[in-house]
Amino acid sequence: MLLYFMAAMTTISVLVVDDHALIRAALVSVLNDTDDLRVIAEAANGADAVELAHKHSPAVVILDVDMPGVDAFHAASHILQLRPNTAIVFLTATDSDRAIEQALKAGARGFIVKSDDPSGIPGGVRAVARGDQYFSPRAAERVRGNASDIRKRKITGTRGNAISERELEVLRYVGRGYAKKQIAEMLGISVKTVDKHVTSVMEKLDIHDRVELALYAVREGYINA
Repeated sequence: MLLYFMAAMTTISVLVVDDHALIRAALVSVLNDTDDLRVIAEAANGADAVELAHKHSPAVVILDVDMPGVDAFHAASHILQLRPNTAIVFLTATDSDRAIEQALKAGARGFIVKSDDPSGIPGGVRAVARGDQYFSPRAAERVRGNASDIRKRKITGTRGNAISERELEVLRYVGRGYAKKQIAEMLGISVKTVDKHVTSVMEKLDIHDRVELALYAVREGYINA
């Protein structure tokens, strides 16, 4: 019983990294307002994050994706080289597939979208600290897998990562506003085949109309590729 009580009272140390002071303050407040989580350091850029992670060896690092200086994904890689047992959670204002893919490749266990309910963050920190994955609601909509897969750390990519090269070609043209007949002519395939690719992409992305599909292509930067 005593061992159980001591385990329950174990404090999870957290390093918070974001270049916006207000967001850092909000995160610190949410995390410190619990009995088992404690922010031990803060940083405003990737370089300081690496230094502080090496110095304090936090259990969890919450790292903003968009910061000046050292790229956040490179910072995460450096932190994991120095402190391989540290769990990395990325924080971002945009829930793009590409950002989630980069986060997973960098070794992150979690991904939080800033517009999601902050009350879920403490639970997410606890999850990654015990070795599970955590994706806030908007990020979870983009990954391939279910809640059980997330808990078992089976998520290795987003829905967008399931798109084939040919489907990606079609998606780029859809994002640029081309009609199916034009796409068929440019790719040297039939309109029926274009329809098949569009339908497949929409199923993989759980998108239900062509306008939403075009917006996805624009948001993910495919039209510039």
